Amino acid sequence: MAEESGKDELSVNIDEMLHEFSYTASRPSTPFIYRVTDSLRSTKETEYDPIIISIGPLHHGKHNLQAMEPLKMWYLKKLLGDSSVDSYVQAIRSNEQTARDFYAEKIELNTDELVKMLLLDAIFIIQFLREYDKELGVQESKGDPIFGFEHVKSHILRDLMLFENQIPMFIVRDLFQLSNHDNQEFKYLFWPLFQHRRDVPTVLPEAHHLLGLVHAVKFCSSVQQLLRRIDKPIEMENILSATELRAAGILFKKNPENENGKDPSLLDITFKNKTFCIAKLEMTDEMESWLRNMIAYEFYLPRNKPKCISDYAFFLKCLMCSSEDAELLRHYGVISNCLGGDARVYEVIDRLMTNVFTSKKFLYLGVFDSINNYSKRKRNRWFAVLRRHHFNNPWTVISVVAAAVLLSVGIVQMVIAILSFCKLSC
Repeated sequence: MAEESGKDELSVNIDEMLHEFSYTASRPSTPFIYRVTDSLRSTKETEYDPIIISIGPLHHGKHNLQAMEPLKMWYLKKLLGDSSVDSYVQAIRSNEQTARDFYAEKIELNTDELVKMLLLDAIFIIQFLREYDKELGVQESKGDPIFGFEHVKSHILRDLMLFENQIPMFIVRDLFQLSNHDNQEFKYLFWPLFQHRRDVPTVLPEAHHLLGLVHAVKFCSSVQQLLRRIDKPIEMENILSATELRAAGILFKKNPENENGKDPSLLDITFKNKTFCIAKLEMTDEMESWLRNMIAYEFYLPRNKPKCISDYAFFLKCLMCSSEDAELLRHYGVISNCLGGDARVYEVIDRLMTNVFTSKKFLYLGVFDSINNYSKRKRNRWFAVLRRHHFNNPWTVISVVAAAVLLSVGIVQMVIAILSFCKLSC
């Protein structure tokens, strides 16, 4: 097995491999777009795959997504008119390697293929968002096969929020500037992704792709507020389920709108005066996909960065340990169920946290601590046991009330009898 040099043959092979290995030298230390890890995909693979359109190289060329490719070319033609595409091509070509380095895996497309794909995908994003009009519901653009059908528009918005279906934000920004003939501010392009025009921030935060932008805009301020509420070192201890907390006397309430008319942040959860205030969660298929892809995005964030959606999902998992918990939260208006049953909501939340890591500093430590302190008090525990074992259904309550009435009548009769006896004795 040994060669003439005296070296082991395996050692020689490994030495040659190390000599040729140059991955770390040619790629950035931190890419920004990854494949969703198998540990997350295993719970529900379809939630990470595009339904109608591919954006970026990871799903490029899939047979079931080819119907949208001519529409990308159509949007480009509408944008250019009789102008040349050359300035757009050169803007991407000059940054081709930077774009490749955004992806954690090697992109097999050659230079021309990659530039063409990025051009068509970026222009599609820009033109789709420009023509989107949420207030009208359906765009009256004559001959537009996207805005003429609500389900097509909905599927595209969903696909734009997939972790694997992203292109570098700087490509979108550069092509927007080249095509911005109306002096529109770049930040207003994205309001359909934020759901409301009023949600557009004063300053657009730095983000590497669309999903990262929405994550930063919708949750950064809420994260800072949550972190400020943790004013002391607290040992992590899970809270009881919704039905157990209700038995301990804790009430649930849907968070009202903010003073400026905005819906409360999904992350805004408080506990005060034995009342649990939680933002309403509309459980739909789109929401499940959105939550899963936000969690997938957070999976690759540095350990010291808050993983706010992962923390929120863990909170939901602690709160919902059964379909009865989901039913209770729906009763209080905290959950709006469009999935077809409370058991379905419980199953979605239960699977959502499979192989998911929370923040190094869990965002709801303060809330958990306050709830646990309340539910551990002797009086609250006693009432919880009383409710669970003696007032857990209407017939039990009726029986207890009837027994109390009979006992009271018996006591009254006994008192009357004693008074009568005393009167006769005198």
